[in-house]
Amino acid sequence: MLIGGLTLFVSLFLTWSHQLPPALLNSFAGVAALRGVPRDPTGWQVYSVADVLLALLAAGLIALALRGRSRRLRFTALVAVVVGLVFTIHAESVAPTNGTLALDPNNSSAYLPRAATPGAGEIAALVALGLAAAGLVFSFAPDLSSRRVRNVSG
Repeated sequence: MLIGGLTLFVSLFLTWSHQLPPALLNSFAGVAALRGVPRDPTGWQVYSVADVLLALLAAGLIALALRGRSRRLRFTALVAVVVGLVFTIHAESVAPTNGTLALDPNNSSAYLPRAATPGAGEIAALVALGLAAAGLVFSFAPDLSSRRVRNVSG
């Protein structure tokens, strides 16, 4: 859980989306439509709410790994990790973009395809959330074994 929480937090500082491929940048060098569009934005730059929620999840995982004893808190964290996994898988399959559309210079009646692709931050977040989920699932093992011992001896 601790490694998952730390890795999740670090992933927010890595590239989450490659917004503009080099060929597009070369075709539109100096065009006003592309000014202000980050080329390789981090998780903090791409999202406005999800990044904060992922950071809170990372902090919660770290705190839970260091001090968490409550089964209810661990279960709640596991649900939050699953939601984070679903979000991150969706973000990787549909790369986040700020919605910039540019006309194709070769065909003025068509837009260029959206070329945003996922970045290393999403992969790091997936690994982090997988580690956190595994840690949380394994954290329930002592609870289950102690119940079996009580049931057998009682």
